[in-house]
Amino acid sequence: MRDMKKALFLAGSMLLASSSLSAATLDDQQQQQVKDLVRETLIKNPEILIEAMTEYRKREAMAQQHAESKTLEDRNALLFNDPDSPFIGNPDAKLTITLFSDYNCGYCKRQDPVLQQLVKENPDVKVVIKELPILGPESLEAANYAMAVFQQDKKKYIAVNNRLISKPGRHSSSSIKAALKAEGVDVDNLKIDDKVQKKIQENIQLAQELGIRGTPALVFSDQVLKGYTQMPALKEMIAKRLK
Repeated sequence: MRDMKKALFLAGSMLLASSSLSAATLDDQQQQQVKDLVRETLIKNPEILIEAMTEYRKREAMAQQHAESKTLEDRNALLFNDPDSPFIGNPDAKLTITLFSDYNCGYCKRQDPVLQQLVKENPDVKVVIKELPILGPESLEAANYAMAVFQQDKKKYIAVNNRLISKPGRHSSSSIKAALKAEGVDVDNLKIDDKVQKKIQENIQLAQELGIRGTPALVFSDQVLKGYTQMPALKEMIAKRLK
């Protein structure tokens, strides 16, 4: 229904423009005549709706692509060279990919071993991890704890991250704490301070700017991949960028 209204608006606008009319200069009777004309035209030529929606979606996609490209350019340092974000792989790698992930996301649990294998096999690739807890309070709790561990001991973060993401199914508060304790983390004395919370909010804002509404998402310097990406496709994209 919303798309239909947009199509009608566009169709009406085109008819007004073709008639060299301005809505601001029309009286009530003239405006009704234009509405009747639009209605009659659409009834006789319903394909106008399809053409209008096709054009609308095309422009919307172009606007989104432009916004995405601008964000990739403006936020390059924060995406790929942020010292306050954890990563896996070679710190001096030629190519950096940024992952947005949630510990309760089933597809993230499938994506993680692909990325682990990728950086193990290819020293030219590094993966920056951006916690994006969008699947409920347990996701936020897990992300908060994980980032607090990162602040306290960056090396231990990787082990905690691996254990949290490898658990089948969703986390509960108890399973999160059990995962941390299994890696030797003193949960009771782990401080979730303003810096941790600000970093996660920064990740959420960054994802919004990139049009990321779900996880996982993989970000190259020139492209955003939304959803799970298989190894062959990743290897192909990496090979092109390392030429």
